[in-house]
Amino acid sequence: MGCCSGRCTLAFICGMQLISILERQIFDFLGYQWAPILTNFVHIIIVILGLFGTVQFRPRYVTGYAVWLVLWVTWNVFIICFYLEVGDLSKLVGFIYACYVVKLISEEEDSFDFIGGFDSYGYQGPQKTSHLQLQPMYM
Repeated sequence: MGCCSGRCTLAFICGMQLISILERQIFDFLGYQWAPILTNFVHIIIVILGLFGTVQFRPRYVTGYAVWLVLWVTWNVFIICFYLEVGDLSKLVGFIYACYVVKLISEEEDSFDFIGGFDSYGYQGPQKTSHLQLQPMYM
């Protein structure tokens, strides 16, 4: 096994990520931003699991670490582009909420029914069956 094997490189990258995320965590504590503090904490845990998976030959931990990194990088790129107002991201957010509200409104309208107003079958009386029907017992 060489000095610069994949495992050693990944362990080095995980160590550097831990150092940088701990620095970021300190600055987030100074700013009292609780959402970044919690996400940084989750990131620290995932990086530690990735480091553990690298050292202990646990491919599931390394795979989970890789999936988390894809989500982490995607989220950070989105946040950077959002704050730099690249494109129409601030209007993309509005579009998403508009679609959500339209969905909620349409569900509320579809759930209202007049008494027999939208029934295509009309009123049907109780059907007689040959089986004994159970009735609720009230005390």
